[in-house]
Amino acid sequence: MDASRTLNGCLVYLHTYEFDDAVCRLRSGIILLNSVHGTENTERSGYHDTLTIFWAKVISIYIELNPLNSLKELNENFFKSALADKELPFDFYWKEEILSSAYRAVYHEPTLEKLDEETIKVTLDS
Repeated sequence: MDASRTLNGCLVYLHTYEFDDAVCRLRSGIILLNSVHGTENTERSGYHDTLTIFWAKVISIYIELNPLNSLKELNENFFKSALADKELPFDFYWKEEILSSAYRAVYHEPTLEKLDEETIKVTLDS
């Protein structure tokens, strides 16, 4: 599955719904889409809860930092920013832990860097 399309969908859901509702829709949508494309959702493949919640939090903070932007502006600017870097999770988690089945099954808070507004601002400014 194309990661940028998933992040785009995440941005739309978080712009449209409250955080918990958006995450619920994201979880079920990703799992369903994986099934449709023949990707098994197992301990080593498919849906990854920590990555889903991580990206939802990053995008939610990004939206909060840009309250006057339209959905189109948010989308365009997000994908031009350092926040859209697919390696971003490794700034917050050890690679071995985030790739583990435990982190795939259940969301875990970042261990290397706190995921908050200040950290997102610094990332945007870099």
